[in-house]
Amino acid sequence: MKNIKYLLKAVVILGIVFAFVAPGAAMLSQYQVEKKLEAKLPSTMKTTFGMNPGWVEQASNFWEPSRGIHYMHAVDENIVWAVGYDGSGSSIPVQEFTRTTDGGTIWHADTIDDAPIDGDTAMIFALDADHAWVPIHSGDPQGIWNTSDGGSTWDHQDTALFSGTGAFPNCVHFWDENDGWCMGDQVDGYYEIYTTTDGGNNWVRVPSENIPAPQSSIEYGVVGYYDVVGDTVWFGTQDATYGGRVYKSTDKGLHWTVSDVIFSPGSYIDIRFRDELNGLAMDKNFTDASLAETSDGGDTWTSITYTGKCHGADFDYVPGTTNMYVSTGVQTGVPENNGATFSLDGGHSWTAWSEVEGIQLFGTTWVDGIIGWGGNFNVDETTGGVYKYTPGTTNNPPDKPIIEGPAMGTAGKEYDYTFKAYDFDEDDIKEFVVYWGDGTPDETISGPFAPGEEVIASHTWERQKDYKITATAEDVNGGVSEEASFFVTMPKNKAVHRSIFLWFFENHQNIFPILRQILGLF
Repeated sequence: MKNIKYLLKAVVILGIVFAFVAPGAAMLSQYQVEKKLEAKLPSTMKTTFGMNPGWVEQASNFWEPSRGIHYMHAVDENIVWAVGYDGSGSSIPVQEFTRTTDGGTIWHADTIDDAPIDGDTAMIFALDADHAWVPIHSGDPQGIWNTSDGGSTWDHQDTALFSGTGAFPNCVHFWDENDGWCMGDQVDGYYEIYTTTDGGNNWVRVPSENIPAPQSSIEYGVVGYYDVVGDTVWFGTQDATYGGRVYKSTDKGLHWTVSDVIFSPGSYIDIRFRDELNGLAMDKNFTDASLAETSDGGDTWTSITYTGKCHGADFDYVPGTTNMYVSTGVQTGVPENNGATFSLDGGHSWTAWSEVEGIQLFGTTWVDGIIGWGGNFNVDETTGGVYKYTPGTTNNPPDKPIIEGPAMGTAGKEYDYTFKAYDFDEDDIKEFVVYWGDGTPDETISGPFAPGEEVIASHTWERQKDYKITATAEDVNGGVSEEASFFVTMPKNKAVHRSIFLWFFENHQNIFPILRQILGLF
């Protein structure tokens, strides 16, 4: 019992000794505390504190549960229209749309009145908050429906017939309130294509001699698979025997040419162009999309072997960027085929948005400012159905430097840190300005550097403490990126504690007789 008391006293004394010689051993640095706090924040708190990269869920306002959104069209950052479909698995025909005029804060859903109850929506095109057109297929009648009062009332524009054998309306587009184009599958041996100059009150079918003939009787157009730049319009086809092709008109749909795309038979070909010459074609197969690119307006196509994940549900070019595309994925029961990815180099490499990985996203639409929407499935009128992206602070297509390197280390040792920056306009980077956060002056790392090019700078940390590296990048045209930060901690490690312990006993040797007497062991 006596020895136990002495032993306890010795433990107390040793604890006091260690408390003096290693006061930081049981303490977390400020940075470590902040990281632990951040990890415990719920997602709503992360949004409040600016940690959310930009994806937020919105309520589509559809009253029936499991309404999916397979096609969306954004007029601008405020006005977006979308059409819904039955995502419950019952495949019930749906004639419903939803619309927002405030960027998605509030969506208003409604039915397309007078539409056939056995018809399904193919897509939607809108000019503004009031004017929109929808092709409806598979019902009786089929055709183009139009609203000019924000969806309160709709009219069937029945001069676009879509009533013959094989008729099936796929796409509609308007350049203004008067000039428009729509297309459907083969009727009488050639594609059913119409143009209008009076808003669709009168549609005129394009004659067969102006349209290259289908390559087989089973080549079809596809709902919503088209794009327009200026007066040029393209649409993609699907053919189970020969593979799909791309039709092109440079005069608003009056005359057409066609080109082959090097995809396998059965491919469903959609296209997106960033200008009249450069664009992508995608085989939308809902798994790993096949891609091809063109630099001559779609006359010829070259396949792309890309890196990363490109989803095969939908994709879009992001207006106002040099070469940014976004893909979305939706496949029930296969999480890796759900979500959204982006490419900054025209489809050659893709990066996932981690915050929507595994979330089913179907139709997508994007506008200037890198603002976009993805269709999802709702729970009820007030829950789910849409995801919106606006540029946030992390994991964005980076317009600020990326900083990589050791986050922990030892004072007095030199470490390499890598700096990399992108620019949405793809300007070369003139220079990086780096502040090392330890009292040293700012360091300028001169370029020029190409977007995505890496530059390495070395630094030696002088003390055992926490540091914050900050950096900005200036492009050659004078634009300055957002500031990026990278935290470094140089903790007192065990080796440091052990050396202090030995130093203490080397300089306080008289403590040994005291300990020996207390312990009664010598």
